[in-house]
Amino acid sequence: MSRVKAGAVLIGLALGFAAAGWTQGMRGGMGRQAPGLFGAFKPVLGAGAQYQLILKDRTLHYVFAIVGQEDVEGSTGYWLETRTESPDTPGEMLTKQLMVLGGDRPQIKRRIIQQPGRPPMEMPMGMMPGMEQREPSTSGGDTRPGEKVSTETITVPAGTFECEHYHRLGPQGPVDIWLSSNISPYGTVKMVSGEMTMLLEKILSNETSHIQGEPQKMNFPMPRP
Repeated sequence: MSRVKAGAVLIGLALGFAAAGWTQGMRGGMGRQAPGLFGAFKPVLGAGAQYQLILKDRTLHYVFAIVGQEDVEGSTGYWLETRTESPDTPGEMLTKQLMVLGGDRPQIKRRIIQQPGRPPMEMPMGMMPGMEQREPSTSGGDTRPGEKVSTETITVPAGTFECEHYHRLGPQGPVDIWLSSNISPYGTVKMVSGEMTMLLEKILSNETSHIQGEPQKMNFPMPRP
């Protein structure tokens, strides 16, 4: 594979694992990217949340977990790991991002991905302009939940929660989100958009990374036009 072609492939991977919309993630190249979440990023070491994503023809499962922390230039960075499972392909699709709080939203300083049966790879953050500023969201980087509708008590597979109900227009149409301050890392309890429903399935604790092996660095140059 030429370096230019390899660089183009890596950019495709970067787009797949960057802040894509949750419906776009499901229809993307691998079809297994974790959906983005609205709300403030509130990391708690070892805490996580497991979700069901109910689609018209299938149900998928995702995990968002804080699996580590480290000092980043005098600030605390948190490793946010997302895990995706699909009935179509065995094994987990893993993404781990080192996120530093500051400014209006966290900054991503490192990103490691691992596909089932393959070694982990660390993506160079300079590959795409502005990638360091992006975080998972359902609206291309805008994680604000929208307009508050009411305070409601709802029941999901993980239990019953008092939530703030928000409504907003996303790139795929109206989105309703129910958030709880008791859930880390993003507080999402339920999210509904069109024919897709995302429900909190389980609250996790004592989480550690599922990525195995030493990450290999991607050092391909940017392809030229």
